[in-house]
Amino acid sequence: MATVQAECASNEARLLVGAAARTAGEEARQIASEAEDERKRTAAVQEQAKRDAQAAQEQAKRLQEAANEEKKRATTAQEVANVSKKAAEEQTKVANSAKEEAERKLKEGIQPVVTPTPAEVSAAKQKVQYHEDLFHFAVAGVAGGGKSSLINAFRGLRDQDAGSAATGVTQTTLAMARYASPNMEYPYVWYDIPGAGTLTISDWQYFNTQGLYVFDCIIALFDNRFTMTDIAILTNCKRFKIPTYIVRSKADQHIRNIMWDMGYDSDDDENGDKRKKVYQAARQQFIQQTRQIVKENLENANMPDERVYIVSNESMLGVVKERQPRQVIDEIELLNDLIGEAQNRRARPAEEKLKEANVAREEAEGKLAQGIQPLVTPTPEEVSNTKSLAKYCEDLFHIAVAGTAGGGKSSLINAFRGLRNNDTGAAPTGVIETTTDIARCRDPNPDYPYVWYDVPGAGTLKIPDWLYFNSQGLYIYDCIIVLFNDRFTATEIAVLTNCRRFKIPTYIVRSKADSHIRDIMKEEGYNSDDDGGDKKKQLYQAASQKFIQQTRQNVKDNLENAKIPDQRVYIVSNETMLGVVKKERPRKVIDEIELLSDLIWVAQARRLGCSEALVATTVKKMLQSIRANSGI
Repeated sequence: MATVQAECASNEARLLVGAAARTAGEEARQIASEAEDERKRTAAVQEQAKRDAQAAQEQAKRLQEAANEEKKRATTAQEVANVSKKAAEEQTKVANSAKEEAERKLKEGIQPVVTPTPAEVSAAKQKVQYHEDLFHFAVAGVAGGGKSSLINAFRGLRDQDAGSAATGVTQTTLAMARYASPNMEYPYVWYDIPGAGTLTISDWQYFNTQGLYVFDCIIALFDNRFTMTDIAILTNCKRFKIPTYIVRSKADQHIRNIMWDMGYDSDDDENGDKRKKVYQAARQQFIQQTRQIVKENLENANMPDERVYIVSNESMLGVVKERQPRQVIDEIELLNDLIGEAQNRRARPAEEKLKEANVAREEAEGKLAQGIQPLVTPTPEEVSNTKSLAKYCEDLFHIAVAGTAGGGKSSLINAFRGLRNNDTGAAPTGVIETTTDIARCRDPNPDYPYVWYDVPGAGTLKIPDWLYFNSQGLYIYDCIIVLFNDRFTATEIAVLTNCRRFKIPTYIVRSKADSHIRDIMKEEGYNSDDDGGDKKKQLYQAASQKFIQQTRQNVKDNLENAKIPDQRVYIVSNETMLGVVKKERPRKVIDEIELLSDLIWVAQARRLGCSEALVATTVKKMLQSIRANSGI
């Protein structure tokens, strides 16, 4: 019993120990699991903290880089702003300097450098009634210098004479006045220019506002002082390469004033001896002072020295009227130099024109030697006259057949009109040059608005190649057929080139196809006596193909060499064309039908103003009718 109890107690103890062990193990595992979880959480937190720290570092780096970039941009912007500011300051400085310089020049009476436009030059020439056959003198300078009186003297007139320029102590010339020479044999025109330096005409505007740039010669006239106005005139004349003559007027008055300054009194000079001596001294003093003043002013203005002519209007009048004035200074020299300048200036354009004419002649002769027609554009009057001679009518379509002599133009026109060469009304034909004048041939059918023009052939003694297009007035026609027989020459090229200039439709046509094909057949050995007919057909096809290929290639090569776009060549025979026009059944058609239909097309489109659809329909029906009637 006791043993049993002991065993039970032992088992119970073992159970308790096992349970305790299990409980302890589970608790240990639980603790270990919790510890692992905590470790993982700690590691995750540490990893996140590490990532956050790295992100923070990268963000800080980006912010720093952005800050650096912004700082760099700010620095660059500041540098650009500094450069712009400096440039603006420089521009302002230059502008202010230019303004100050302009104001200084204006104060000194120096005109700004202003170049007139071609329109302004043309308007100025029209205003002064400029004529190429005349020599135009302008007398310009400060107001009160005696311009009008000097012009009167040049023209052989006193101030009070009829037709003289108005004079006075006030500013009498308010607008430019034009005075032709009273002697019609003298090709001179004098212009009385309003004086500068008044309230009406300021100094610095003088040259351009008066249009002095159009004159052939300018007399810069002054009375008392040689001023900046005169310098401005001379400066601008140098720019425009206009000859100038510096003239001091009223010499007699100035010399008398010097005589009075020297103490001369006519009341104390009974016989006049003293007057002569004082006059010579005063005259010499006046001349020396005048020349020295002008020389110094030119030197100060950095201009080359130039002669000054000292004159009095009274003495100039005597010289012009071929008297013998007693107190001459430079009047004779001035008049001679002006006349010489006029002759030289008018002769120079003639020499230049002669030189240009010689160059043009040599060039034309060179072109003629090459058979190239000069490019000559007819005047509107020539076009009108040519149309009148050709009886040009707006309601009709005018077709000219042109080319070298002997090409069969007359025969082709007869075929187009449905006529044989021997029919009544046909254009004359022959082996010599039968067409010497343009012949106008209306279509026999009054319903057809076509007029054919038989143009004399080029390349004969009567009509040289290079004159052909213009001399025949081909520029008025609505369409031109360029016809050739044997060779496509420079004459045809010249006609095509000119037609392109005048935008005239052209058709290149080689005539007498049947004759050329027969010649090729003979060269190939064809003999009608030995042929029953089969051989002829074979040889004809071969010869026809050869002729067509050679013709098209020849024209293509010539157009290419002349730098003209490629263009179709129509190969026809007059006999076949006649059959097509008469709606017969020609056997050997090449391009006759296409040529006729294309001519009808261009006639419809250009003369009748039809729409393309209507023209296409009309031509298509006509072509179908022609082909049906021809059995093709």
